[in-house]
Amino acid sequence: MENTKINKSAARVMDILVLLSEKDEPLTISQIGRELEMPKSSTFELLNTMVERGFLETNPQLKTYKLGLRLFEVGAAYLFNTDLHKEARPYLESLMARTGETAFLAIESSGEIVYLDKTEAPSSVRTTATLGTRSPMHTTGLGKAMLAAYPDAKVRELIGGKEFVQRTPKSIANMEDLLAELEATRKRGYSIDDEENEFDIFCLAVPVFDASDRPVAAMSVAGLLRRMTDSRIEMCANYLTEAALDVSRRLGYRHNRLFP
Repeated sequence: MENTKINKSAARVMDILVLLSEKDEPLTISQIGRELEMPKSSTFELLNTMVERGFLETNPQLKTYKLGLRLFEVGAAYLFNTDLHKEARPYLESLMARTGETAFLAIESSGEIVYLDKTEAPSSVRTTATLGTRSPMHTTGLGKAMLAAYPDAKVRELIGGKEFVQRTPKSIANMEDLLAELEATRKRGYSIDDEENEFDIFCLAVPVFDASDRPVAAMSVAGLLRRMTDSRIEMCANYLTEAALDVSRRLGYRHNRLFP
């Protein structure tokens, strides 16, 4: 494979953005430099440039930095120019209206789920999942829905080397249990997250496919566990499957089922 020359300054800018996106609080120059092993002088120059361009914001009193509005604008431009988001958005809104629960759209990235969009009903549960954040695939309905659309060999390749993080005591702890759950998902027609990612939250999800029958995303409905009776789960699963099939067809999918 041909070697590609990496620009060190560009790489550092991206490392700074990723670092700040993973932190709950703004960071100082010293903290950023220490985390990324960067000299303070070059860190200062990069941060000031990013502040000038609006990609970061600074607090002069505390001398800290956080992500800026311009970064959101760039991310929003990507989001709203993506065919997947354009096609799925009306169906997420419809799911929220029909079920009265929060509806999510997510994609897979580097063996994790990234939340791409969500719609929340006024009376619906508020989860900790926010747009752009990541969660493990094995703890989420969204992740398990996408994994169930892969053959087991692909599942092992994708997340076999990852730690089975335990978000709650109900989280799946090993590959064997995960593969068994994925087989149950295929037979059931949708995946389930029964307090596996967050306490008191029940989620069901299904994959979304493109014209080449490739799973490109997943859609879910999430609500409080105490509200999710068997009849309500069945109702949500029917609406969810219908929506995901419609979105998949709009992306070129030609089948009448999400799972064979």
